[in-house]
Amino acid sequence: MPDFGFVGPSYEAPSIYQDAQECINFRPEIDALKQPGQRGVVSLYPTPGLTLKALLTAQAEVRGLRTVSGGDYMVAVCGASVYVITSNLTASIIGQLNTSTGIVGITDNGQSVYIVDGAYRYTWRISTPATAIFTGSTSGTTLTVTNVSSGTIGVGQSLFGLGVANETIITALGTGSGGVGTYTINISQTLTSREMNSAAVAATFTGSISSGVNSVTITNQGSNYLNPVVSFGTLWTATTVVTLGQQIYFGANLYTVSTAGTTGSTAPTHTSGSAANGSATLDYAGVVATATFTQEGGKITAVTMANRGSGYTSAPTVTFADSLGGTGSSATGTAVLVANSLQVTAITGTLFLGQTIQGAGVTANTIITEFGTGTGGVGTYNLNFTQSVASQTMYALNFTVLPSTDGAFSGGNSVGTYDNYFVYNNPNTQQYGASDLLSPISNNLSFGSKDGSPDDLVALIVDHREIYLLGEASSEVWVDVGTVPFPFQRIPGTSTQHGCAAKFSLSRLGNSFAYVSRNSRGQGQIMQMEGYKPTRISTHAVEQTLVNQYIDDAISWTYQLEGHECYVVTFPTLQLTWVYDATTQMWHKWLYLNDLGEYERHRGQCCAVFQGMVLCGDYENGSIYELDPENYTDNGQNIRRLRRAPHLVADFQRQYFDELQIQFQPGVGFTGLSTSNPAIPGGVYLGDTYAIAPTQTLTIPFDGIYILGMAELTADTTTNNPQAMLRWSNDGGSTWSKEYWVSIGAIGRYKNRAIWRRLGMARDRIFEVSITDPVKAVIVSANLKASSGDN
Repeated sequence: MPDFGFVGPSYEAPSIYQDAQECINFRPEIDALKQPGQRGVVSLYPTPGLTLKALLTAQAEVRGLRTVSGGDYMVAVCGASVYVITSNLTASIIGQLNTSTGIVGITDNGQSVYIVDGAYRYTWRISTPATAIFTGSTSGTTLTVTNVSSGTIGVGQSLFGLGVANETIITALGTGSGGVGTYTINISQTLTSREMNSAAVAATFTGSISSGVNSVTITNQGSNYLNPVVSFGTLWTATTVVTLGQQIYFGANLYTVSTAGTTGSTAPTHTSGSAANGSATLDYAGVVATATFTQEGGKITAVTMANRGSGYTSAPTVTFADSLGGTGSSATGTAVLVANSLQVTAITGTLFLGQTIQGAGVTANTIITEFGTGTGGVGTYNLNFTQSVASQTMYALNFTVLPSTDGAFSGGNSVGTYDNYFVYNNPNTQQYGASDLLSPISNNLSFGSKDGSPDDLVALIVDHREIYLLGEASSEVWVDVGTVPFPFQRIPGTSTQHGCAAKFSLSRLGNSFAYVSRNSRGQGQIMQMEGYKPTRISTHAVEQTLVNQYIDDAISWTYQLEGHECYVVTFPTLQLTWVYDATTQMWHKWLYLNDLGEYERHRGQCCAVFQGMVLCGDYENGSIYELDPENYTDNGQNIRRLRRAPHLVADFQRQYFDELQIQFQPGVGFTGLSTSNPAIPGGVYLGDTYAIAPTQTLTIPFDGIYILGMAELTADTTTNNPQAMLRWSNDGGSTWSKEYWVSIGAIGRYKNRAIWRRLGMARDRIFEVSITDPVKAVIVSANLKASSGDN
C-alpha cells in the first residue's frame, strides 16, 4: 500500500473518528513534477529552527520589528525600550515608550519611523543610532561611566539605556572627556550600573521661546458696528490671526489700527487705509509690524499680524466704533494662547517638524509643530506648549513622544504609510487619522470615520495604495483624493460583511493580506483579501480549534523562506500556533516543546527581513532569532516533530499490518549541544561532580537535558544515530500504544530503511510517528504492507 496518505497537513475534524491527522513542526511540500500516485508527491520537511542573533538588554517581550526603508537599520521594541539594530546586529536604545507590554505598530516613510502602542504615538527621525556604547550609572544629575565599549561620549549627546528618562542630554563634562569618568546630565535620576549608549542629537542651537497669541474671538459686539478698532497693550511675537466671532459690516473706511498701551519710551504709531483688502503699518522703536485685513462679501473676516520682532507678549483687546463715529456698545476680545514662537539665532544641524526641543526650563514633550520663517536653520518655529524661555543653548532630539494635543486623538493600534502620510486608527472608535504630508505632525481636523456600518474600527492596513478599514463586523476601503485637511474618501462599493476578530491578526500575505475574521453571525474563520472580497483560507480543522475560545488576542506575522510564504497566527490564550503555507495552501502547527515535554505556542511574535535574514522576536525574553532551515533546534531546545496519519479502514474488516516503512532522508546527523551557546534553554548543568543523597530524588522531565559537567567545559555532542518513534491507535485515536523506536540512519548510512514489522491487527488503525533528535528529519513517503482478514 504505497503512499497511503501518510504525509499531509494537519486536519483534526470535530470528531477524531472522522479524521485525526496532525502535522506538527513539519511543513508539507508538493513536488509539482510528479504525477498523482507516485512516491513523494507530497513530502514533509522540518520547520525552520531558531538561531539566536541578538539578545536585547531589556530581556522582555519583543513587541514589534521593522526594517527601515533602505535596509540600513531595523527598529525593535522590547518592553518599554525602542532599539535600532545596525547591519552587524548591534542594538542601541534610541527611546522609551510610555507602555511596556502589548504588540506595537511600526512603519516609516524613509525620513521618520512612526510607532503606535495603543495609547500613544511616537516618532524617530532616522539617524545614526549610537555614538558611544558604555557601562554607566546615574545619581541625580551625575553620570558615572566605568567602561566604554565603543565610540566617544560628548556634550550635547542624548543618553539612552534601560530606565533612562526620555529627553536626557549630556550637558557638561566632569572628570570624563569622552571615556571613563563623570558627566553632567540635564534630568535628575538614579540608576544602577547598566549598559547605556549615547547618540548625536539632530541639532544644537541657540534659541529663545516667547508666548504668543494665536487667535482672538470677538463677542458681544451688538449690531451695525463699522470700522473695528484693534487695540494692543504691547505687541506680541507669534503669528496672530484675529477672527471676528460674527461678520461685521464696514463702510468706506476699511479699518483703523491704534495702540492703547506702550512699552519703552516711544509709543507705536499707526496709519489707516481704505482698500477693501489692505494693510496698516505699526512702528514701535524702529521695529515694523504689519496688520493685514481680509474681507469677503463686504464683511471683515480676519486681521493677520506678522513681522513684529521680539519681546512683545501682551494680548490684544478689540473695540468697535459705530457708523456715526461715536462710541458704540462694548465689545469683548478674548485672546487664546495656543502657540509659541521659537527664535533660533545660531544652529549646528537641522530642525524638522515633530522634533522634541530640550533645554533648561523647556517644558517636557515640547515639539516643533510648524515652520515660521525658519525651514531647518535660523528663523522662527511654532511649538505646541505655552512658555517663555530666555536665549540659551538648546537641542533638537530625534526621538519624540507625540503629545496628546497632536491630531484629533492621541493613540493607535495600527499604522501604515500611504503617499507619505502616516495613517493610524483611534482605538475603540470608528475614527482614523492622518499626519501631514512627509511629516509626523497631524492636523487636528485630519481624521475620518469608518461610518459605512456602525461597528468600531478594529485595525487598518495600506494595500495597493488603498486603506482597508476592518471593523468589528464589516470593512470598507478608502483612497487618497487630495482633499484638505483630510485627504481620504471611501470608495463606493467596497464594503464587506466581514470584520476582524483580533486587531493584531492582520498581516500581509501574497499580493494582499490575511486576518482572523468576525462578523454579525460568528467568528473564527481566517480570511485572505482578494481585491475587495474576503476569501476563506482556513479549514474546518483550524476553525474547530477556535470554537467557543477567546481569540481576540491572536497575533500574526508572515515570512517567506525557501519559496514558501507562510502566514503565522498565534493564539496566546490557547497556547497554539497555526501556519498557513500559501504555496501549498496547506496548514500545519508550529509549536515549542517546553521543559516538561509539553507543546506550547511558538516563540516568535513578530518578524522582519533584515540583512538577508528572516528574523523573529521572542514573546518573552528579548531574543531575536533567525529562522534557520539548517538549525534543527529552537535555540538549543529540542523540537518534537510529529505526523499522525489518516485512518486506515477497509469496510471495518480486520487488517493485519505486517510492515510499515517510512522513507526518511537517511544518513543525517547534527550537532546538539554547542560550546558557542552553552546556556541551552532547558539544559541543566549538574557540575563536574554530582552526588545524590540517599533520601534525595532527581527527576528528569520528559525530553529534559541534564548534563554532568560545567557549561563552559561542555564539548560539542553529535547525534550520530537519530531515532524515530512509532505508536498507533486501534480505536480511532482515543487510546495509544507504547512507542517503538527505530533508527532513521546513522551518519553516512544512506541506504538505511526505517521499518517496523509485526504491527498487529485492527479494524481502524491510525499510525503516528515523531522525532526529537536535532537532525534534518525529512519524510519523503511511506509504504505499508497489510492484508485483510475474516470479519
